[in-house]
Amino acid sequence: MRSVPKVVLLLAAMALPIAAVLVSFALTDGPRAPHVPATVQIGSSPGPDPTTTAPSAPATEIPPPAPDDDDDDDDDDD
Repeated sequence: MRSVPKVVLLLAAMALPIAAVLVSFALTDGPRAPHVPATVQIGSSPGPDPTTTAPSAPATEIPPPAPDDDDDDDDDDD
């Protein structure tokens, strides 16, 4: 089996994805057009009716963190 030069493999690795994109554009008449709505209403949502919301979970208090002991010098022989 003959070895292939690294340059040929590098070019093939770069050319294959580019060729795939170009072929897909040719088959689908170019890139897709983005879907942009004609009007946008601020504050409206296409989701469920806002009056039928799920009950919220009760707020639980988080205990404060323990105080840090920053005293590195524990011996008192100053």
